[in-house]
Amino acid sequence: MTTTRTFTATADGAVWADIISPAGTVAVTVDPTTTHTVITLSTAQDEGPLADAVNDTKITERGNGLTVSVPDHGAGGISGTDVVQVNGSRYSFNRVVNTGTMTGMTISGGDTWIGGQQVVADGRVVAQQGTVVAGTGTITVDVILPASSSLAVSTKNAETTVRGDLQTIRFDARNGSLRAGGVKVLEAETHNGSVLVDTVDEELEASTHNGSITVGAYNGRRGSARTHNGGVTISATPAASGKLAARTHNGNIRVRGAGHLNLKTSTHNGRVW
Repeated sequence: MTTTRTFTATADGAVWADIISPAGTVAVTVDPTTTHTVITLSTAQDEGPLADAVNDTKITERGNGLTVSVPDHGAGGISGTDVVQVNGSRYSFNRVVNTGTMTGMTISGGDTWIGGQQVVADGRVVAQQGTVVAGTGTITVDVILPASSSLAVSTKNAETTVRGDLQTIRFDARNGSLRAGGVKVLEAETHNGSVLVDTVDEELEASTHNGSITVGAYNGRRGSARTHNGGVTISATPAASGKLAARTHNGNIRVRGAGHLNLKTSTHNGRVW
C-alpha cells in the first residue's frame, strides 16, 4: 500500500517552483510538451508519519509561482523506528533527541556511535563497511515543469535530480546532493553533498563543505565554486567570459579551457591543473 497525492497547477506555461521538503527525494523533469506543472508526492507507507506528511503537504499558487511545503513528520526516518545492525547486533530507537549514553549507543548532537562505530555524523549516515542501517521509508516529490521554468529547493536531507534545462536553480541543503542538466543561473549551497551540473550558461555560485563540485560545460560570465573537503572540476567553453574562481581547502582543482578567463584558483591540500 502507498500514499500518493497529485496536484496540477492552474496557471499554464513556465513557473517558479519552490519545493520545501525535509528529506527524501526531489525528482524534477522539464517537459517541453507540457503546459501545466504537475506535482506528485508519494510514500510507500499507507499510514504513519510519512503518510501524514504527504496528506498534510501545503501547495499554494500565486500567479506563476508555486510553493510545495512538505511538513517534517519524519521523512526519511527522521522519526518512527530505525533499526541499526552493527556486527550482528541490532538496535532499535525512536526519534532520540537527548544527548547521553545508552547500552552500546552514544549520541552527541548530530553524531551517533553504536558498538564503538560511528554511524551518523552531523545528522548524516556515515556507516562503515559491515554496518547495515534500515529506515522506515521516504517521501518522493516528483515535479514535471514546462520549459523555461525555474526551481528552488530547500531541504535538510533530500537528494535532488533535475532532468532538462531550467532558467534558474536555487538549491539549499544541509545534507543532500544536486544533479542537474542545463541551467542559466545556478545558486547552490550544501553542507554535506555534491553539486553536479551538465551546463551553466550565465552565472555560477556553488559551495559545499563536504563534497565535490562539477560543471560539465561552463558558458557563463561570472562563476564561483568553493568546497572545503572535495574537488572542483569545471570545463569552460569559448563562450565563457569574465571572472571564474575555484577554491578548495582539501581537494584537487581541475579547470579546463579557461585560458581566456580571469581565473583564480586555490587549494591548501591538493593539486591544481
